[in-house]
Amino acid sequence: MRTNTVLRGVGVAVGLVLIACAFVLAYVITPNYVVRVPDDTDAKRSYAGSFRTLLDAQEVAKGNLVAAVKRDVPLAVERTVKVEETSGDKALVSDTRTTSAAGNPVEKTDWKYAVDRKTLQPVTSHPADWTVVDAQGLTVSWPLGAKKRTYTGWRPETKTTTPLTYTRTESKSGVSTYVYEASLPPTRITDSQVLAGLPPAVPQTTLALVAQLGTLSDAAKQQLAALLPTLGNPVPLSYTLASADTFWIEPETGIVVDTQRSQQRVAGVIAPSSGAFLPLLPVSEVFYQQTPESVKAAADDANDGHDVIMLVGTILPIVVGVVGALLIAAALLIRRRRPRSTPTPPAEA
Repeated sequence: MRTNTVLRGVGVAVGLVLIACAFVLAYVITPNYVVRVPDDTDAKRSYAGSFRTLLDAQEVAKGNLVAAVKRDVPLAVERTVKVEETSGDKALVSDTRTTSAAGNPVEKTDWKYAVDRKTLQPVTSHPADWTVVDAQGLTVSWPLGAKKRTYTGWRPETKTTTPLTYTRTESKSGVSTYVYEASLPPTRITDSQVLAGLPPAVPQTTLALVAQLGTLSDAAKQQLAALLPTLGNPVPLSYTLASADTFWIEPETGIVVDTQRSQQRVAGVIAPSSGAFLPLLPVSEVFYQQTPESVKAAADDANDGHDVIMLVGTILPIVVGVVGALLIAAALLIRRRRPRSTPTPPAEA
């Protein structure tokens, strides 16, 4: 009897521990340690497209505007998003991009952000030795568990934000994705890394040629002619960026499966009196999207992330919980043995 009681107690105790472990896996381990950006994230993505128009800065500096405008130049972008360090639920993430025109590098940027490892939103309470961009909104990816709603996205070139609007659900490379679209009206480029690759100024004679050979309206030509004497020589240039972008996001992991971008940069001058921007000539007009190989790699990453979340957050808790329940049930079915009765000896005659 004592042996059965011990077995029954052990079985119930172990079963309860397994059920508790199932709850911990599902509601503690998974949301706090699995559903977040991995500390070994190092995602490399390639994009291809074309510069529909591209202004050659060296030809502009020579005053040769006719030769300066290139058309239909092959474009390639290599992007790497990497977790450099982590501190609890915060991550230091670098976003490095290299843009090439016909195989020649034309721009390289490297932005670093401190983000929450689950929501991907910027955080300010990070280690003091992290040097990061003071960003707002989503920077390198979408949150884990993305929703069908509008998010705020960060534009590092202009240091401004733009809405990321959910539009539809669509399959991309075998993965069900949420599609978001973003539109940026012409906005001043203020990032020093981007501006470093653009001509900071041009001679007044070059701008005079722009007025003669360019596509400015008569009113813009008159405005430029009036401004030229007040702008100095060489004339400092400013730039704007406008874009229309589409992103395909695997919602559970927040991974960007595909990206398509259409962007325009325009050079212009700032009127000293009003601070108004006068657009003069397009610097570049580009269209590009992720290569098929990169789309497949991103889809594979999304599937792997989904499988890990499913395993730790659903399958293992169910298995462990069921085993625990079966142990308890088996323990309760162990029957008590009744002590054997000693036969009474026959009475003497």
